[in-house]
This record gives sequence, C-alpha cells and structure tokens, in this order.
Amino acid sequence: METNYPNDIYDYYRSNPSMFEERVDSRKRMTNIALASACVLLLIIPSIIPIGNLLVRIIAVTGLCYFGLSVLSGGKSWYSKQSGGKIVELAIKKFATPERGTVPGGADDRKVMDLFANSDWAGLADEPEAGDRPLQLFIHEDAVGKTFYVQLRRYFSSSDFRGVTEVKEIKEPQYSGFYQIIKSIQTTA
Repeated sequence: METNYPNDIYDYYRSNPSMFEERVDSRKRMTNIALASACVLLLIIPSIIPIGNLLVRIIAVTGLCYFGLSVLSGGKSWYSKQSGGKIVELAIKKFATPERGTVPGGADDRKVMDLFANSDWAGLADEPEAGDRPLQLFIHEDAVGKTFYVQLRRYFSSSDFRGVTEVKEIKEPQYSGFYQIIKSIQTTA
C-alpha cells in the first residue's frame, strides 16, 4: 500500500488552499450563542417558565451543554473557491469484503481498489456492504460546482485509519453521467 495518499478527504482540502477554504457559518454560530444565552437565563431565573424549577434547570443545563459545544466546535464547513459551493458528505460505504483482520492489500482489497482505479462507480455501488468493515468509500459533493470527491480508506489497525487511494474529483460531464449511480450509494450503518 502507498503511504503518500491523503489520510482523508479533509487533508486533501487542507493541502489545496488555492481550491478550497474552510468557512465559519456566522448565522448558525450566532443562533447557537443566542440559544446558549437563553439557557443561562433559564438557569438563573427558572421561574420564567411556569413548570417545576428543577425540570427547567435540567432542560437548561442540557441545552447549555449542547449549544455551548456547538458554538465551540461547530459552524465550520468546506467550500470550493471555484464554485463557491458548500462541500457536504454524501455517504460512507463499508464494503463487505475484505473481512476484519485480513491483511491489507489482499485480493479482496485489490478487487475494490481496481473498481475505484477504473472509475467503475456502478461496480462499487453493486459491491455488497456490511457494517464494521475495514475498507470504506467516502463520497463528498459540491452540488453548485457539480463535483464529487471520492476516496477509499482502510483500517490497518484499530487506531490507524487512512486513505489508500488518491481523492478523485468527478466533474462535468462525468458528474451528470454518474450522478444517479453515485447518489444511490447509501451510508452503511
């Protein structure tokens, strides 16, 4: 296996700052700040809502934790600089083969990697899937720029999960041609 591939699609975005940028969604952030502030107000004056003070405080603490963490960690998204479109994660498909505990780069890995290398999206969509498997297909989409970003990643151990292929960009006219096939790939539970 090659080791010079991006660990994940986000590494690919970070390594190409001329093509991608990470933006903070100010509206979402301000909404979360306002809701966290309302939770603080309910903690201080729970009698604003005419139900039990203890219940109001429990709800306020829960809300404060949720909205506070959302303010600190959320609100960031990746955008394409060319199209201005937001890049969203569409799916993560976990292939049924190879099984857990198999040697990386084996015959089962090669089959899926060959489908990926040959851009056989229908073949990848038809491959059986199962949860808790080492080889996974990650799909992101920029709908405005009509581009899919896809990469295969694999677990090499319980703490080593990284890309085993380059990130492929599927742009027009291939985007329209493969749109239905790629959109049909669902996240494996």
